[in-house]
Amino acid sequence: MSTIDKSLKIIAKKFQKDSKRYLAARYIVKQNRKIPKNERDAICDQIPIAKTTLRDLFTELRKLKLYPPQETSDISYNPPTPEMPEETSHHVPEAPKPPLQEYATKEDFETLKNSINYLASVISGEPSSNPDESEEDIEVIPPEEVFIQEPSLTKTSIYLKPKTQLYFDMSRQGVFANYAGSRELGPLTQFDGNLSDFFNTVVDDYFLRNYNADIGILMRRYAE
Repeated sequence: MSTIDKSLKIIAKKFQKDSKRYLAARYIVKQNRKIPKNERDAICDQIPIAKTTLRDLFTELRKLKLYPPQETSDISYNPPTPEMPEETSHHVPEAPKPPLQEYATKEDFETLKNSINYLASVISGEPSSNPDESEEDIEVIPPEEVFIQEPSLTKTSIYLKPKTQLYFDMSRQGVFANYAGSRELGPLTQFDGNLSDFFNTVVDDYFLRNYNADIGILMRRYAE
């Protein structure tokens, strides 16, 4: 290992890496000669480093025996450009994403309350008010006979509204137990079925309570 390599290792231990004193010391040691005044001024401009700091650095290098004194040459010398630290790219952190809303707002509860009240009114058979609809009695004559083909399980795709999915989730959590305004237990009491069970249960209860239609051997409304 050359003398210069040994000197550079000492500099790496004595000075903070990439500091101005570190860069100036490496440059001085690599020259392996006495640095003239004009070259010292160039070092101060290129690194840059204060002249007083550079003067103290020469003193410290002499104490470490890293700067061997030599006679100054009379030949003018154009100093090479001192080593400059390479610019490292800094990673710019991305702006933090806003946290997801973890709590329901007051408006969410009001919307849910209105939806539950509307569903309860439909199930209980109470008419829902709609100012746009004209109050006109329409006489509906039910058919005397209804012919239904042999029933079977049918797989059908149904697109659910978010509100319908919400009713399903709330039913599984036991929200809908009693009918509104009474202690009568509804079909969704302790409900733990799947989405198909939920849909069929709601349809059965709707037609039973609103049309007295309970399909079995005979429909109740026609058996009476």
